[in-house]
Amino acid sequence: MPQLFFASEGSPLSGPEDAIRLLASQAAPGKHKDAAYQTAHSWFDAQDLPAAVRATLESDPTYAGARLLKVFFEKPSEANASGAGHTNVLAVVEVRSGLAIVGVVGKLNEPFGDYVSEWNDGSPGRATRLAASIKQLGMPADIAAGLRYQLIHRTVSILLEAQTIGARKAVLLIQSFGSDHSPTGFADFQMFGAVLGAPITDTGILSPAVELDGIELRLGWSVCSLRRED
Repeated sequence: MPQLFFASEGSPLSGPEDAIRLLASQAAPGKHKDAAYQTAHSWFDAQDLPAAVRATLESDPTYAGARLLKVFFEKPSEANASGAGHTNVLAVVEVRSGLAIVGVVGKLNEPFGDYVSEWNDGSPGRATRLAASIKQLGMPADIAAGLRYQLIHRTVSILLEAQTIGARKAVLLIQSFGSDHSPTGFADFQMFGAVLGAPITDTGILSPAVELDGIELRLGWSVCSLRRED
C-alpha cells in the first residue's frame, strides 16, 4: 500500500498518534483536544477518504470517484499578504479533470473562534492581513465583520495550497464528529457560504462552486461518527 499520510514537511507518518501530536500542537487554547484524536483516527482507520467525507464530496459529480493521493496534517500554507495559516488535514485528490485540494477542519462541538469584528484589533498587522484576505475572497469589509475570521483565513490558506500545486478545484470541508442535529458552528458556516457566493443548505452535500483566483471552490460539512477512545 502506498504511503498516504505525511507531516507538513513531507516526512511520512506511521500511525494516528503521530498525526494527533501534530494536530494538538496547533490547537488554540481551550480547543477540545479530542478533536485531534477523532480527526486523526478517522483518516488512518479509513486509509482513504473517510466514508462521510467521501459521501459529501461525491454529492457533486465533480468529485465522483476521487482518488486520494496524499494527506498532510497541519500543513502551513505559503505566506502572502494575508499571512500564513495551517490546515488541519490537507488532502490532495485526483478527479477526472486533474488535481484538487480538500482542506479539512476537524471539529468536535466547538465554534469557529472570534468574529472578524472581535479578531481585528486595529493593529497594522491584523488590518493588513484582513484587507488582503477579504479582497482575495471578494467580500465587502462591513459584511465580513460579522463572519468568523477562522473561516476566512482557512479558505485563503486552501486557495494558496491549490495554487501551489496547480490545482483548479478546491473544497473547504468541515469534518465534525457527533450528532448531525444542529452541529455547533453550522449556522456560522452557512452565513459564510452565503456571503462567499457558495451557499450551503445542509450537511453532507457540497455547495455550488464559486470561482476565486481561477479556482473552483466549494464548501461542505461532513458529520462523522465518534470513535470510542482506546
